[in-house]
Amino acid sequence: ITSKNFMNAVRTFSIANHTYNTAKDYKSVSKKFLEVASEISLTNITEKMITEYLKERGKRSLHTSSKDLRYLRCAFGWAITQNYLIKSPCSQIKTITTPEKQPLFLGEVEYQVLINTIDDEDIKHIVIFAVNTGLRLMEILTLEWSQINLKNRYVILDNIKHTTKSKRIRSVALNLKALQILSERQLKNDRLVFTIGGSPAKPSYVSKTFKKYVIKAQINPDLKFHSLRHTFASWLVQRGVSIYEVSKLLGHSDIKVTEIYAHLKPENLRNAVELLN
Repeated sequence: ITSKNFMNAVRTFSIANHTYNTAKDYKSVSKKFLEVASEISLTNITEKMITEYLKERGKRSLHTSSKDLRYLRCAFGWAITQNYLIKSPCSQIKTITTPEKQPLFLGEVEYQVLINTIDDEDIKHIVIFAVNTGLRLMEILTLEWSQINLKNRYVILDNIKHTTKSKRIRSVALNLKALQILSERQLKNDRLVFTIGGSPAKPSYVSKTFKKYVIKAQINPDLKFHSLRHTFASWLVQRGVSIYEVSKLLGHSDIKVTEIYAHLKPENLRNAVELLN
C-alpha cells in the first residue's frame, strides 16, 4: 500500500472511531506528512525519514512536532494491526518533550463582557452551559434530553450518541445556572438539547461563531471554544475544589492531565511552608 492510500485509510478510520477534533488532527498531520512521502510504499518509510520530517516541523514549534509524532505513532501502530507493517518506523524515536503551557481561560470580567456581547440566544446558551459543566463541544452538541435527569440534576454521557474522549461513561452534576439554561431550552421542544435555529449545529460553525464574538468583545483573541472547558476547571480550582474532583468532572482518564490547573491554588503550598515558622 502506498503511504497516500494508507493515510486516506487512517483518516477514514479516524472519522468513524474518534472525536471530531481528533479526526481533524489526523487529517492535518497526514496532509503535512504526505508532502514529503506521498507516493512511496508504506514499507519504505524509515525512521530517518520521520526524524527529518519532525525536525522540519519542529522549526515551527516543539508542540507541533510533538503532536505530529503522537499521531504518526498511532497511525503506524494501526498499520501493524492491519498487517500493512511488521514494525513501526516510529518505535525507536524518543518522545519530544515540550514546555508546559498554562491553559487559557476567561477571567470573570472577561466572561461577563463576552456573554453581554453574544446576541445569538442559541450560541449564548451553549457558552453558558459549557462554562458551568465543563463539557466538550461535541458532548454538548450531541446531547439529547434522554441523557438529562432534571430531578437528580445530572447529565449522563453514555457513549450512545457520541463517544467520549476517554471512552468511559460519566455523569456531570448540574448547577443552578446549567439548570436554568435547560429550562429555557425545553421550550424549543427538540430532540437535541442544543440546536442553532432549530437545526443540529456543526462544531465548526459554533467554533467560528464563538471566535467572532471573542473578537467583537475585544478580549483575548487567542481564546477558543475549548477555553470554556479550561475556564470551568480553573474557576473550580480557584474556589478550593480538589484536583481529584475536578479530574472526575472533566472525565480525565489520568489525574496527571488535570494537574495543569494545580498552580491556580498556590496558597496550599504557602500554608505548607508556613509550618516551618
